[in-house]
Amino acid sequence: MLTMRQANRRYLNRFIPSMTCYAVFLVGSNMVEAAYAPTGAPLIALAILPALPIIAVIWAMGMAIVEQPDEYVRAKLIHAMLIATALMLSVMTVWSFLEDTGAVPHKPVHLAFPLWCAGLLVGQVWLWARDRIAGHAA
Repeated sequence: MLTMRQANRRYLNRFIPSMTCYAVFLVGSNMVEAAYAPTGAPLIALAILPALPIIAVIWAMGMAIVEQPDEYVRAKLIHAMLIATALMLSVMTVWSFLEDTGAVPHKPVHLAFPLWCAGLLVGQVWLWARDRIAGHAA
């Protein structure tokens, strides 16, 4: 059984390299696309390349829950993730209906994950504040 410190270290050891790869792949693929204007399979590969580290980040977040030894902390993470999911799905649903009418411009779907991450922050802050107000500081 992992300690909380070990679980957090494992998460960071997965998260930091994945986000570093994301930044390198995103900049690199954009530079290659601008310089060479590839088409077909090379273009598809360049488009997919930055998504792979994001998938690794999502996996790292899931493993952070699985490996979290403290049940209370695990429950708080899951609760915050549920809030993030609800916020992201709500915003994406409303935005897509607005797009359908032409009331707002189209936004890339890959913005859903950063939106979810922002929702995760909102969820964590809201849960922290709720616990502080209720006197259940952990």
